Amino acid sequence: MSECQYFYKEFVSAVQRKISQRSSLANLLTEFLDIDKDAVYRRLRGEVNFTFAEMAIIARKLGISLDSIAGIQTERTKPTQVVMTRHVNPTAIDYKLFSDYVDLLKLIKDEPNTKLMESGNSLPHNLFFDYEYLTRIYLFGWNMASSLGSGLKFDEIIIPEQFRVLQKDCCLYTRHLKSTQYVWDRSIFHRMVENIKFSAKIRLINQEDIDAIKYELTDLINHLERLAAKGKHEDTGNEVSIYISDLYLYTGYSCVESKNLHISQFKTFLLNSNSSFDVGVYNEVSTWIQALQKMSTLITVSGNKLRTEYFKNQRQIVNTL
Repeated sequence: MSECQYFYKEFVSAVQRKISQRSSLANLLTEFLDIDKDAVYRRLRGEVNFTFAEMAIIARKLGISLDSIAGIQTERTKPTQVVMTRHVNPTAIDYKLFSDYVDLLKLIKDEPNTKLMESGNSLPHNLFFDYEYLTRIYLFGWNMASSLGSGLKFDEIIIPEQFRVLQKDCCLYTRHLKSTQYVWDRSIFHRMVENIKFSAKIRLINQEDIDAIKYELTDLINHLERLAAKGKHEDTGNEVSIYISDLYLYTGYSCVESKNLHISQFKTFLLNSNSSFDVGVYNEVSTWIQALQKMSTLITVSGNKLRTEYFKNQRQIVNTL
């Protein structure tokens, strides 16, 4: 067997390992490549080879590392992808990047043993995306600093309806994951409130918008307290655990696991991330988050006094707006 044939066979095997059921795989590849199902089956039977462009599309969609198949990466070097979505005034490419991630969540949402683990010093996007003004405050912060932004005032930040739908879907499909574990820096709300106060001081946010942000923050805190008390999402019944870190958290990590998919993300530039589909990277990120849990206080279900005190303090912080 030639080296080319070996690499191609390894690629096809990697695809089949990701989606074991042949009919499901055929349906997915038909959608990914925009070709008819007969053409997909000819490729899976080996009668016709996937083109390089088709292989690249499949690898990106299913999280397959072509570097790994080709033997380019070493034990200590793992592939990552910097996702640089333009969150304000998005282009077609930005919609596609966001849509690809939402599609992955949709693909695994009904699997039995899915898991999300996340740690960080800012609110998870799958929580604040359900709130228009909270989403806009993060978009505002990104827009002020990013080279892709344009320095708009808060009231000039508009979320296109198509992007809003994707944000809502992201929240919905995340709630379908069977287990979610959050580890939060205890100063999340304090940091957010101080940033809003600063922006108000330099007249980038008006009082009317601050009142709307304050209302949504209070509503979110009430929701989080109910979530922590029950330990389950109200609509799906899936398990949620919330830890408050006793250490300062300097950056954010998250990882999503399903039967055939392992996604790790390192937060960058507030709303962007470095993403990896490598299992070794996933194991390192999940180990890191589990270590943080051991140095944190669980406020879910048990610890009523600590939980009540924590959320009381967050309301007091928000009330300073």
